[in-house]
Amino acid sequence: MDSKSSPVEIFFFPYVGGGHQIPMIDIARIFASHGAKSTVITTPKHALSFQKSINRDQASGLSVSIKTLHLPDDIDIDIADTDMSASPHTDTSMLQEPLKALLAEHKPDCIVHDAFHRWSAEAINSLGIPRLVFNGNGCFSRCVMENLGKYKPHEKASSDYEPFVVPGLPDRVELTKSQLPIMGFVPKKMGKPEENSFGVVVNSFYELEPAYVEYFKKEMGNKAWLVGPVSLCNRNVEDKAERGKKATVDEQQVLSFLDSKEPSSVLYISFGSLARLAPEQLLEIAYGLEASNHPFIWAVGKIFRSAVKEIENEETWLPTFNTRTPGSGGFSDTLWLELDARRRVCRSANDNLAHYSRAIFE
Repeated sequence: MDSKSSPVEIFFFPYVGGGHQIPMIDIARIFASHGAKSTVITTPKHALSFQKSINRDQASGLSVSIKTLHLPDDIDIDIADTDMSASPHTDTSMLQEPLKALLAEHKPDCIVHDAFHRWSAEAINSLGIPRLVFNGNGCFSRCVMENLGKYKPHEKASSDYEPFVVPGLPDRVELTKSQLPIMGFVPKKMGKPEENSFGVVVNSFYELEPAYVEYFKKEMGNKAWLVGPVSLCNRNVEDKAERGKKATVDEQQVLSFLDSKEPSSVLYISFGSLARLAPEQLLEIAYGLEASNHPFIWAVGKIFRSAVKEIENEETWLPTFNTRTPGSGGFSDTLWLELDARRRVCRSANDNLAHYSRAIFE
């Protein structure tokens, strides 16, 4: 960037879910480190989760800031009350008019917006502001979803467990209907936000998925910039510790457990904040962990709401692992680490308990 010219002013409009908001904030900070004037648009409540990181960047001389959207007084439901695990179906349309007013007032050079704000492409286009679409999923998953919607091979499968091949991809990708997202094919429901945009910003890197980067660009016709993994911009301890919701686990306890194990011997299992796993699926995972003979840390998220209704209390889930594991001494020997209000980290307290764990869910 020419040091004599004014820096390009870019607004960033992340989605409210943690898996989308966190990398979008990192992208804004990265752009600022390259000389852009970055501004993150969010609600007052969501700004609290990354305000300190922005403050540190500002203190180091980076041009990055936050602008908050305030909802009208007559709106009863505040999108700011949505937690970091908001689903793709969360309605954020109440932010449309506040966003348009903010953009009309400041007129940035361009805006990077998350496609999960389904209304955002049309709203931004109406103001004539160049826009980039944020893609946090990588190119592989987008290519698979595109061809599922285009060829519909799953519709020919006779059961949920009959394998089918997704046509047209660089590799042979075989799936079953049971493996497809329960929310349906998001790109189909959301339309194509890439249309009439300047391009797509992807949290990935070429060496990770070269064939699918080329397919995403050439076959799907997307102009794309791979800027990831953006989490690497977090260099100091504070930035790493403050990403996402504040954990309630005892840090020293976890570190002591890890230090007591051999290097590269501990398994970490997490399916993210949006995972909705039925008890039967969790049970199969637990069997696999038991058979692995490795100590592990397991972050267990929410399960299907319908399945929760079938379970009266958490004590009925996986109660047999302590009795089946020789020398375990029961659940009293297992260390429980609460990750946040919705999730718990469960792990064995010593090598003898490395064969089992137990989950606590909502």
